[in-house]
Order: sequence, then C-alpha cells, then structure tokens
Amino acid sequence: MAMTHGAAWGALVLRVLLGVILVMHGYEALVLLGPGDIARTLVRHGVPPTVVPLVVWYTIAVEIVGGALILVGLSTRLAAVLNVPIMLGVLLLVHGPQGFFMKGAITDAAAGRAAAVGYEFSLLVLACTIAVALIGPGPYSIDSRRHTPGRRR
Repeated sequence: MAMTHGAAWGALVLRVLLGVILVMHGYEALVLLGPGDIARTLVRHGVPPTVVPLVVWYTIAVEIVGGALILVGLSTRLAAVLNVPIMLGVLLLVHGPQGFFMKGAITDAAAGRAAAVGYEFSLLVLACTIAVALIGPGPYSIDSRRHTPGRRR
C-alpha cells in the first residue's frame, strides 16, 4: 500500500528530525559531556559497572551512526530498532523516576551544573523511534530508491 503525498512528507519530516536529534545526542555524549560523564551517570542510575563501557559506546555509536542513517533514510528500520533499547533505557532508568514534565534541576551544585529532568522528551523520542521502525523511511529516502521495483541498478 503506497503512502499518500501528505503521509510521505510526514514520514520525511519525522525521519529527518529524529535523525538530527539522535546524532546531536550522540555528539553530546561523545564530545560535550564525554564518555566518562555518561558512564558515571549510568552507574548512579543502577547500571552495573561491568557493562557500563559497552552501554556507553553502544549508545554513542548507535545514536551517531544510526541517527545519520535515519536522517538520510538508509537502513532506516534497522537503525531505528537499534535505537529503541537506548531510548527505553533512558526513559526507564534515568528520566522515568523524575516525573513526566521536563523542568530544570541542579545536578551538581559545586560545579554549577543543571539539567532538564522529566521523561516527556524521552517518551516522545522513543515513540518517534518506534514509529520510524514501523512505518519505514518513506518514499523520500535512499532505502526507497534502492528498493523500487523495476529500477535498474
């Protein structure tokens, strides 16, 4: 069943913005905060220290590479599915206990650090990631161009 013109544009907007958000979060984890800060946060939220390095590097790689793939619409469903455990973990382990609404909170008074807490954004990104995994990349994507029946390669 083909998408309507409006649905095709909707899939494009959803896919591109989700890709940008994931890439930027991966960049934040790698460059702005650093893997060490992400690791300390995970340990604080109950992730066993023995698996923390794997979780940190999985998260960074899948958000950056997977986000870029989603952005351009290449291996879109796979990239989205690989991001689901990350978003589910962030939702349940980090932001879930903070309540629904996002608000600013002091995370380290001595260092003058604050962060947005609350799970509404994580829930939205998780829902968008699942939606992209289910509906696919849409017709305005590399995946669509590669799988068009009757197209010469």
